[in-house]
Amino acid sequence: MTRPAPALLPVSAAALSADPRLLEAVREYGRAHGYDYLDDTAVRRGLAEHRAALHRTAHGAPVWAASLVGTAGLAWLLWAALSGPGNIALAVVPPALLLVLAVAAFVRVHRQGRRQLRHPFLEGYRHVLAAALAHGVPVAVVPAWLTGRGGGDIEVAPLPPYTAPAGGPAPARRPQTPVGTAAPLPARTAAVKEYERIAERGGWHDEAGWVLVVAGALGVGYAVTRDTPAAYAAVLLTVLGIWTWLAGHRLGRRRAELAAEARRYVDELARAQAAGTAVPELSPPLRKLFDSRL
Repeated sequence: MTRPAPALLPVSAAALSADPRLLEAVREYGRAHGYDYLDDTAVRRGLAEHRAALHRTAHGAPVWAASLVGTAGLAWLLWAALSGPGNIALAVVPPALLLVLAVAAFVRVHRQGRRQLRHPFLEGYRHVLAAALAHGVPVAVVPAWLTGRGGGDIEVAPLPPYTAPAGGPAPARRPQTPVGTAAPLPARTAAVKEYERIAERGGWHDEAGWVLVVAGALGVGYAVTRDTPAAYAAVLLTVLGIWTWLAGHRLGRRRAELAAEARRYVDELARAQAAGTAVPELSPPLRKLFDSRL
């Protein structure tokens, strides 16, 4: 039975120890924040605990309750607008209060999440990653949750700018190449490369298919009602829409198959990292795949 792979760390202790200046900076951050960032097991456990806490905050009972209260308030206002009750105060004040409560609950959850992101352990670790990047040490991935990055590019807690200890000069940035040879890095198979190539494709097939099918149906309807045989050619749009759906389905199925291979590749990287080898930076498709697993 194959042992499950450990979680992939953004950067391992072996990589952090490759540069004496970086090593001293990491130790300094550890002393300042009260954590040992050179203990991979402790760091892996700490990241998992804080990630789980943030997930509970973002998807816990308060969020569901606020959503239900807000939905009830909107439904009440809609009912009041459609039924036109005589008592305006009764129709507007209670749902308005419900909406205010829902907004207040969402604001409270948002502030709680920001406080959790500012935990000393996470603050210090973001400094560690900034220092690693400044020294040219390969950072496999900066998890989206660690910097509070949601669907867009805005980060609630971005990596801080790196300042050399004791006001010394900033280190010269080296090419990000793997260091350490405790275990060989797994090879990127053809399946992984294909996944990286097609991972960003698609996403428009469903919308385009619907537009083409609706346009074809309207064209056929026009042909029937206006007795215009030439308009029956619009049925080709319906056929094209169905073909677009099928193409999107095939692409999605192929992408899912390749994603399994890509996950295995990331797991193999994690095993090599746990054995003491620094891993290179993940490609953008693999970074998104990594974030989706969290």
